[in-house]
Amino acid sequence: MSLVENDHGQALNLGRKTRAIPPAMRRALDARDGGCRFPGCTNHRFVDAHHITHWVDGGETALDNLVLLCRRHHRFMHEYGFQITRDSGKLQFASPDGRRVVDAPKVRAVERGSEQLVADHAAAGIAIDDRTLRSWAGDRMDYGWVVGNLCALSPPRDHG
Repeated sequence: MSLVENDHGQALNLGRKTRAIPPAMRRALDARDGGCRFPGCTNHRFVDAHHITHWVDGGETALDNLVLLCRRHHRFMHEYGFQITRDSGKLQFASPDGRRVVDAPKVRAVERGSEQLVADHAAAGIAIDDRTLRSWAGDRMDYGWVVGNLCALSPPRDHG
């Protein structure tokens, strides 16, 4: 594999020469990924460059074989058996049992912070106060029970 450089002569593909990511390649990776690429993760600080095909398994130190992952999701890859593949240029993430990890829907941006949420709820006739997350009897909400029942109502999703 020959050395690939950008317009300024900085290395963007080192092949099998080294697994270390040089500064020019890291800047290109930061510009391309902008943060952790794990589905649903919005972390853009404290991210590591990860070889999609690991360097010890023959993977090259090249932009198309690198992805940014936050420290948590980087640990998922190395310690918990999660996998990343690139299919037609698009990253595909899979859990240790092979199920596809799908991207979470984008969250609507809140432009004015909590004041906007309070105004939106008031306009919809929703009063949120210190008793909102209590049962009819005044007990604290049992989140395990709620999530379990919501999951039981939802049809199984195809993760393939």
